[in-house]
Amino acid sequence: MACAEDVSAWAYELGSCGLQAEEAGEWTRLSAYFAAEPACDLAGVRRVLTHRLAALGLASPIGSECVEEQDWEAEWRRFFAPVWATERIVVHPSWIPVELAEGQIAVCIDPKMAFGTGGHESTQLCLQALERSCLHPEMRCLDLGTGSGILSIAAALLGARPVLAVDIDEQAVANARENVAHNRIGSDQVEVRLGSVEAVAERSFDLVLANIQSHVLRPLLAPLRGLLAADGRIAFSGLLAREEAAFCRWITEAQLEVDTILAKGAWICVVAQNSGGQFD
Repeated sequence: MACAEDVSAWAYELGSCGLQAEEAGEWTRLSAYFAAEPACDLAGVRRVLTHRLAALGLASPIGSECVEEQDWEAEWRRFFAPVWATERIVVHPSWIPVELAEGQIAVCIDPKMAFGTGGHESTQLCLQALERSCLHPEMRCLDLGTGSGILSIAAALLGARPVLAVDIDEQAVANARENVAHNRIGSDQVEVRLGSVEAVAERSFDLVLANIQSHVLRPLLAPLRGLLAADGRIAFSGLLAREEAAFCRWITEAQLEVDTILAKGAWICVVAQNSGGQFD
């Protein structure tokens, strides 16, 4: 189904803690997982999804069932394989070693439920932008919404220092710290904090990585610009291709300048700059 990416984004926006897609010919079956009621308004979720599908001219059936809690970590371990995000960067679990050629880097990740493994296009696009940004020592980097810490670790391995990673989820912060340690990166090179933009207001950054959905990013655009060095850049990922025009307009309104747009599948990464400089 051509709108599968849209529906996936809607599910996460509504609070889904995980999603599985199964291809069946021209059709795609999406299974979105939510917390049981009363923690989640499942009837409300169904109404919103039904309305949005109808707006696209679709009448896809939405069924629901209760799934007993199980060892999800053991389940996804069966499917988590190394992912080459670029020709130079591979993301892999600790239990599957990888061989590297000269100049390649490996990001070792043991993610918990709902945090990244590097398999999503938005993460891969952000890693592409990171690889092309010519990182060097003393280049100050912010990873906003770090999740499992993939982008922070890759930035550090590519040479950035210091790197500050923040997330509003306590479990994500704990997981990111674990993964930083897995990669033998010191806290002097990557610091992980609980919070969002307000947690780093005293800092200035040469590069900001923001792999977050557009509706979350929009109110953060002006504050993020305030964190940039004079020639700093921000890589905005987590964006659907259909959002390109609107998001680029928001960037301009925030007095940022669109520099480069990377694309993969239905997803894009928009690199914006404060002033001056050139994205290689």
